Amino acid sequence: MWGFIIAALILYLLGFAVHRLGWHFLISGYNTMKREDKARVNIKAVARLLGFMCYGIATIFLLIAAIHGLGFGLDIPVEPFFILMLVLVVVTLWRAQKYDGNIYDEDGNIRPGGKKRLIPLVVVLTFLVTFVPGLWFWFSQPTEVTLTDSALVIEGVYGETVPYDEIETVTLTYRPSLDRRTNGAAVGSRLTGHFRTTGGEDVLVFLDRDIEATVRIDWSGKPIYVNVESNEATEALYEEVRLK
Repeated sequence: MWGFIIAALILYLLGFAVHRLGWHFLISGYNTMKREDKARVNIKAVARLLGFMCYGIATIFLLIAAIHGLGFGLDIPVEPFFILMLVLVVVTLWRAQKYDGNIYDEDGNIRPGGKKRLIPLVVVLTFLVTFVPGLWFWFSQPTEVTLTDSALVIEGVYGETVPYDEIETVTLTYRPSLDRRTNGAAVGSRLTGHFRTTGGEDVLVFLDRDIEATVRIDWSGKPIYVNVESNEATEALYEEVRLK
């Protein structure tokens, strides 16, 4: 929660600095332009647009902090907020080009060579609207667990191979109480990666918060909490691992 609040305050300050104080040197790209190129940019309009973008993202962060961190008891997923933020960034960056006289003339037509100047922006926007949603989709997928002859294999970006001879104990339990993530992802009901429990223990989790049953694996590495597509399937996984 505090991470979102601090980020929101920083964004409010950045937006105010660019929009109201005229700190245009903070605008990436503009601060490295030649003087004659800067003269063709309606920098006040660009600064106003970027300032409003910062205010908007900061407000979204505060909404997320309020809903998920202040105990309002609202079961609202965070994905729509991040989609809104992504749309806000994409629209703002594209709209800002209209105020660049090095790309568009006074009638709004692209100048000769203007399309080349747009190529880096198009690449960045394409990345934002394809890679980021794709990453969210990837992290939202159910955990895949494979039991080989010698090891338990958890697939995915934070996947782990746990040899049976390194397993100390296997416990069927419930989802741990997590304090914060240290290097992981929380997408919808899915928690993946490195987290810290409220008891201060660093753990590796592959959890669906909609499923209560969880298998805890203590081994030579960091303790692992994992569940699969249902409570029944998780219990069956526990029995299979225990028998190994």
